Amino acid sequence: MIKSTQDRMPQEIKKAIFFYEKKQYVQSKKHCEFILSRNPRHPDALHLLGLIAGQRGQLDQAINLIQKAIDIFDRESSYHSNLAIFLARSGALDLSIEAYQKALTLCPDDPGILNNFGMALYYQKKFEQSRDCFHHVLTLKPNYYEARIHLAMVYESMNRIDDSINCCQYVIAKSKMKSHLSMAFNQLGNAYLKKAMLSSAIKAYKSALENDNGHQQIWSNYLLVLNYDPAQSVDKIFDTHKDWGNLMAKKLPKNSFHSNMPDEKRPIRIGYVSADFRTHPVSFFIEPVLKHHNEQKYEVYCYADVQKPDIITNRLSKYQNIWKNISGYSNAAVSELIKSDGIDILIDLSGHTAKNRLSVFAEKPAPIQVSYLGYANTTGLKLMDYRLTDIYTDPKGSEKYYTEELVKIDPCFCCYQPPDQSIDVSDLPALKNGFITFGAFHNLIKVSEQTLLLWVNLLKSIPNSRLILQSITLSDAASVNSFRQWFESKGIKPHRIEFLGYQSFENYLIKHHDIDILLDTQPWSGHTVSCHGLWMGVPIMTLEGNRHAGRMVGSILTALGLEDWISKTHIEYIQKMIFWSKEQERLAMLRQYIRSRMIQSSICNGLRFTQKLELVYQQMWWKWCQEIHQFSR
Repeated sequence: MIKSTQDRMPQEIKKAIFFYEKKQYVQSKKHCEFILSRNPRHPDALHLLGLIAGQRGQLDQAINLIQKAIDIFDRESSYHSNLAIFLARSGALDLSIEAYQKALTLCPDDPGILNNFGMALYYQKKFEQSRDCFHHVLTLKPNYYEARIHLAMVYESMNRIDDSINCCQYVIAKSKMKSHLSMAFNQLGNAYLKKAMLSSAIKAYKSALENDNGHQQIWSNYLLVLNYDPAQSVDKIFDTHKDWGNLMAKKLPKNSFHSNMPDEKRPIRIGYVSADFRTHPVSFFIEPVLKHHNEQKYEVYCYADVQKPDIITNRLSKYQNIWKNISGYSNAAVSELIKSDGIDILIDLSGHTAKNRLSVFAEKPAPIQVSYLGYANTTGLKLMDYRLTDIYTDPKGSEKYYTEELVKIDPCFCCYQPPDQSIDVSDLPALKNGFITFGAFHNLIKVSEQTLLLWVNLLKSIPNSRLILQSITLSDAASVNSFRQWFESKGIKPHRIEFLGYQSFENYLIKHHDIDILLDTQPWSGHTVSCHGLWMGVPIMTLEGNRHAGRMVGSILTALGLEDWISKTHIEYIQKMIFWSKEQERLAMLRQYIRSRMIQSSICNGLRFTQKLELVYQQMWWKWCQEIHQFSR
């Protein structure tokens, strides 16, 4: 309920609040404007107008209006806390925290303000302070289930996964509200993913959907995790993506489409939408494109849903493009922004990964919509026109598993931006150690049991070989013990495996100096980590998968002329590894050669790759223009 500073509220402000709480914002705004026409310094009306602007995604206007209300009357905690909300959405996290602190000086034990303050600290990655804040909230209000779910999120980020799971299970056991249950099951799925408990995560996401079948982000989490499960057939995964797409089609608002005019001669307006314009795997593949776009022929817009910009965000934003921060904007507001910008080709770089904006694409704000890079499968969205891929990752016959039309860029669908860190390639460690060391630096959710069993057979087939396994999940001692016991149960002695948790990016690259050969995963291969490893001179052995997700590393290797490092069967995989373990001089020579091969190939030729990509965009645009011309005759 919105509070007022007035002891006796005028009838108009009561009406304005009533309509606001009914989400009838036009009516609410009219009453606020009427009040302000009589009293321009009415703080409640200014505050409420700010809330309405915020609901429409007009964050700057929301912040300005609420600040005006505070300038008039600064003793109302809700003004400060709502200002903090919109500051956080705009990316001004430090100012947001200051506003929350002012609100808490007025109401130090308000659970709602404390809950929001805890989330602001969470987004600032101040996890210990955030945890303490939620502990305080739950002391004041033990059955504040939303706060307990937020605490579970904090615990997950602190890698206290069991504590996160316990918080979720508490809410599931106590609450009867579907909104609480959907949130709790969704976060439970996230926690299980961190522990690489795939089947438990899938079950949790399904339970979340049973309580809220229309929640787009829960659907995305569920669809994403299906890709990791080797037990899920390609047909089953595709059908489930189509189910989601059909659900989105039913929710599509009327008259929401673009109004672009066909003109083959003018510069084409390209829009990239992503939450990953930051330190993230996607940035290694989109930076070469943003750097080399032809600004004479293309007007490039980047819609960045980045709440906390970093050094990569700042660098990407300085290329020749129009940068728009959409953090905190509603999907409807983003859609309207894209339409007002007149974007011709809108590219989604997220798919069903975190903080995606597929709901925006479901409104078709641009005449041509493309899925690229961020997700290794179909979106399932009927209004997504194309998907960019290549002939290896999606060979002939793959078309039936996509709702999008496949457009292939050869020899590889991506271009890699090498790391900033200037770390030299080392000599082959086996020559010094006297044994082969394998390495796997993957998110453990990609490491299926079938993959682990293959690695066990590999270690048994090459006596005295070692394995270095690194993942942030292995920062948790319980997870390390679980994996160590599993390997011991399969006959692998503890001294043969080194477990590593979180590493800085530089240390992660340096750790490749200890690796002779990298190991890939299935059914989702390690696309980005393989590029990093190859850059460090370390070859990677991959199995040829039966879907795009499992063929990405093979595409990289093919483009580099390293097809021999692709195996079609487990037997061939082991045989090739035995061969290379005995050919250490050749392996040492290859190690010193891979980086230069990458530099000379299309994998690291950003200009050439972007020219190919622009040709694809041009063909898409011409085709659309011709279709419109023919339709209008």
